[in-house]
Amino acid sequence: MYVIGISSGIKHGHHDGAAVLLRDGELIAAAEEERFTLAKHARGELPRGAIGFCLKQAGITMREVDWICSPLKTYTNYAQRLTEYFKYQFGHSPKIELYDHHLCHAASSFYGSGFSEATVACFDFSGDSSSGLVAHARGNDFRVLTRFGRHNSLGLYYGMLTQYLGYQMTNDEYKVMGLSSYGSPDYLDKFAKLLRPNGINYELDPELDKRRRDADIFTSDFSTRQERIFTEKMEEILGPRRLRGGPLDQRLTNIAASGQKQLEIVTTEVIRSAIAETGCGDVCIAGGVGLNCKMNMEIAAEPSVKRLYVPPVPHDAGVALGAAMMKCAEAGHAIAPLTHAYWGPDYSNDTIRETLDKIGARFELLDDPVSRCVTDLTEQRTVGWFQGRMEYGPRALGNRSILADPRHAGMKDRINLTIKYREEFRPFCPSVLYERQAEYFENTFDAPFMVVTFPVNGKVAETMPAVVHVDNTSRIQSVHADSNPLYSRLIGEFAKATSLPVLINTSLNINEQPTVNAPLEALHTYFCSGLDVLYLGNYRLSKSS
Repeated sequence: MYVIGISSGIKHGHHDGAAVLLRDGELIAAAEEERFTLAKHARGELPRGAIGFCLKQAGITMREVDWICSPLKTYTNYAQRLTEYFKYQFGHSPKIELYDHHLCHAASSFYGSGFSEATVACFDFSGDSSSGLVAHARGNDFRVLTRFGRHNSLGLYYGMLTQYLGYQMTNDEYKVMGLSSYGSPDYLDKFAKLLRPNGINYELDPELDKRRRDADIFTSDFSTRQERIFTEKMEEILGPRRLRGGPLDQRLTNIAASGQKQLEIVTTEVIRSAIAETGCGDVCIAGGVGLNCKMNMEIAAEPSVKRLYVPPVPHDAGVALGAAMMKCAEAGHAIAPLTHAYWGPDYSNDTIRETLDKIGARFELLDDPVSRCVTDLTEQRTVGWFQGRMEYGPRALGNRSILADPRHAGMKDRINLTIKYREEFRPFCPSVLYERQAEYFENTFDAPFMVVTFPVNGKVAETMPAVVHVDNTSRIQSVHADSNPLYSRLIGEFAKATSLPVLINTSLNINEQPTVNAPLEALHTYFCSGLDVLYLGNYRLSKSS
């Protein structure tokens, strides 16, 4: 049985389109639509490019697909519109099955975890008329303990904070998270009035929501991203907001710290209360707020939490996976745990060579890129690393990455300033060999998807300052030889040369552009940035030698 799961939809507020293909419960392919359209988040678009890739990867046509599975179960006539869409775009429509948005989130995390039983929490912006849920999952049964109303939304809360600080909602929340580490939670008492914990639930002040207050002027479910979503009450309590592009002062930084801290307080209380009800300390997190790695660190540190799993796609791209998993589970197929994220397109050396020849690039062909790349890294060159299958999810995990030596503190500023063109306070993450991560990071567990932050020990601050955030934490990627042998070998060879089994790893893209998919996009990023060297398969390009 072939099942395609999709995310996003046809309204402006839909985003993070993706497609996955499962065969009898086995994941064959998965990718996000933004990597094909080159428009970040692929807003309001069904994932035509990602669907086409999935079919090509499996070597099948749409007529061989049994089911198309999607969230948006509550949308009027949506199954009929999908049927017509697939007939128009692909000449045939398989059977359509619609699921609840947040159950899709829950399924993507629970089935991906491999746990036999879990306490599952979805913290999101909105979907199918709610903003998340808490469930007790066992086998194929999801017993919902509570749902969060659409307006009582942690994603909405953090979107308001993001807008207040002069950034773009549903895009820049990670900037607020990074900024928060530079401040002190001096406004925590004020945020406690805006967002209040309540056991397994919480309460967001309804007077903050401009859409709710001015419902007569909003004619759709979502305000557009160019409109303000919070009322004047937020400024009455916190003071004047920051205009986009305006200066950042300590007051605003402390507000970021306070808003982040209140999120951690509320979600940790929800998890603690849910575990008390389910009796299960294995926890799965999903929903867009699940990308908040500082929050995830606090949840992992909660004494009642035994194990924590956050998938590589907790945001809306993950509901495509969850929908397909639910259909396969219903059909009696076993779902394998999701242990890596390398499910996207790959490109042969021959294909890469064709692209290089077309643009007239100068390059050299290597028998093995690893040893030469180690030399580049130790000589303080910044490296674009394009290998194997593209990652499914927003994190570059060693196949579409920018790599660098973490031993010099100035490397962070160099990459931010000359390659990524982004804010100087933004941190970079370390890829570390799993078997050695406990030497450098505290309270560690397997974290292959860069979705949890861990405290660092003194050795890290001294030896690799470029991957230590101002709060003495790092968002690590645990690297395994069995899931990515080439990248693991590169880090291992770097460790032989430097004694450090760690590399700086950030996505191969320029700020506000999607992570690259194809060789031509990698070349565009290379030539339009300060990257020193680019490795495309076995080909090496250099601006100096």
